[in-house]
Amino acid sequence: MKGSNSFSVPYSLCVAGCLFAACTAPATFEENVKLGGDRWMKNNTVSFTLPVTDTLGAYAIIIGLRNNNDYPFRNIHFFVDVTSPGGVSACDTVEYELADAQGKWLGKQGNYWVDHRLLYRPVVMFTDTGNYVFGLRHGMRADTLHGIGAVGLRLELLDIEGGQK
Repeated sequence: MKGSNSFSVPYSLCVAGCLFAACTAPATFEENVKLGGDRWMKNNTVSFTLPVTDTLGAYAIIIGLRNNNDYPFRNIHFFVDVTSPGGVSACDTVEYELADAQGKWLGKQGNYWVDHRLLYRPVVMFTDTGNYVFGLRHGMRADTLHGIGAVGLRLELLDIEGGQK
């Protein structure tokens, strides 16, 4: 028994990590908003209207972020405002690490940009059909974030076991 537990825990963690790190499922919704001048002003809310027609499926919600080396921080804080089709609003505050302790970016690196796929909600089931409005604002202390080129929102349908389809 002791041997099976020592194998199953790391194996389970590896499988779970691969499911959420890969994020290769086709998106049922994806929109990216380019920010002018590669900067994000504190008072600039980036909004996404997410049309929902399925209240039976489970979804993952992913925030996309594109930055370059002008971005001076290892992390980012977001204020996420969500308004349901019925007008019910909620605000959430989340933080993500974008670089390791040595300053190496954790996202997918290109020639100039680093693309991050940040898991906002691993499993969501919508209670109502209609348009859900998501508003993203940065929650950093700086009024202007330099080196941010785009912000996005992605919705992926999950299979019954909770992995991406």
